[in-house]
Amino acid sequence: MGKSRLVLLSALLLALPPLSNAAAPCYTMDAKKSSLTFSAEQMGAPFGGKFGKFSAAIRFDAADLAGSSFDVTVDIASADTQEAQRDGTLQGPDFLDVEHFKAARFVTTAITKTQAGSFAATGKLTLRSVTRDVTIAFGFTRRKEGAADVSYLAGSANLKRLDFGIGRGEYADTAVVGNDVRIKFNLRLLPAARPPDKKIPTPPARTQSQ
Repeated sequence: MGKSRLVLLSALLLALPPLSNAAAPCYTMDAKKSSLTFSAEQMGAPFGGKFGKFSAAIRFDAADLAGSSFDVTVDIASADTQEAQRDGTLQGPDFLDVEHFKAARFVTTAITKTQAGSFAATGKLTLRSVTRDVTIAFGFTRRKEGAADVSYLAGSANLKRLDFGIGRGEYADTAVVGNDVRIKFNLRLLPAARPPDKKIPTPPARTQSQ
């Protein structure tokens, strides 16, 4: 290769932006101060409930949505509507069937900005072994709480219960239990601790044979 071509190639390489392995920052969910609720209708009357146990692996940076992701797992047996008879039916085989299906899981496939401070996360929700595309609308805010840097991820999604086979037999009638289910969440997030830097061990000095 001629000297002039080598100089030109070097200049082009220097002009390229540096490759980065940086990813959106990770957050740890504060389970005690986070909430996941649902609401629907029964015989035309609204009712609500919450899931007491769930976990979330969150990566988010508004400036790096391609590097952001959510992975949320919900213990569906923790559903609580504050009414024992309804909770028993909800956990039974016609609805959530918690004996055979222990958890629901939502994993994002894309996150986009919808307007200033608002975003949409599209992903796969698996419930009762049925997987559907679901979009959640959310906002992300940061603030100081004492000395702590705290973030909140809050939003909602609308589901059709029959899409996941929830409500069988007489409960498939949407006049008995409405088909629309509203999910709302408010996650309190703390910056995840960074893993310690890995040190490259120094190789032992060679001893020259005499």
